Amino acid sequence: MHTENIAVFIPIVAIVMGIGIGMLSIWSEHKRKAQLLEQLHRERMLALEKGVEPPTITPGLVGFLNSKTQPQPRYLWPRAMRTGLWFLFGGVVLYFAIDEAGGHEGALFAIVLAAIGFANLIYAAVLWQQEKDAPQTTRRETEY
Repeated sequence: MHTENIAVFIPIVAIVMGIGIGMLSIWSEHKRKAQLLEQLHRERMLALEKGVEPPTITPGLVGFLNSKTQPQPRYLWPRAMRTGLWFLFGGVVLYFAIDEAGGHEGALFAIVLAAIGFANLIYAAVLWQQEKDAPQTTRRETEY
């Protein structure tokens, strides 16, 4: 196969795979919610057949089924801190690896990763401070 033909297929495959992954994500989210609704319906019908009061659907579950995104976790700063540390240390290690391989000019681009990591660490510190200063709520209050 000629090199020119391969060069033509690279963007086509990238576009098709990108759209395909997005479609797969939407379809799998729909299937998960449909299975959850079906399971809740079967549970309620079984309870009615046995003469037992059907279980109530919590408002948190209704919000999850109606929402377009996943519910946010209570504490966001650990994830931001983990991401910041990954980028910071990854950038530093990549800088020294590229510099050792002989490309000092190219190694400077690894500092961009370290800067992103440092920015994430600052963001984690801000989130931690905001969550520390926020009034404490019980678990039941955060579910609704």
